[in-house]
Amino acid sequence: MVSLREKQPQLSIDIRGKMCPYTLIDTRDSLKGISKGQVLEVVCDYEPAAKNTIPNFCQKKGYPIEIVQLAEGQWKIFIEKAD
Repeated sequence: MVSLREKQPQLSIDIRGKMCPYTLIDTRDSLKGISKGQVLEVVCDYEPAAKNTIPNFCQKKGYPIEIVQLAEGQWKIFIEKAD
């Protein structure tokens, strides 16, 4: 099985410097702009969004998600749109 980070993202957004709820709003709105099976790459520096808010949203929606910590306080989140 291919990991999400090995797939070519259809769209990449940078939400560094933003806090909740804007991190989730931007992520959710960006997912609306891609098709089923496509991947959204999110660059994030806000730990609650990377570890809680965005993963919880994806779990509720049934979207596969993969989170990669790039450095201290820096994450890349890969989300595959499932609907």
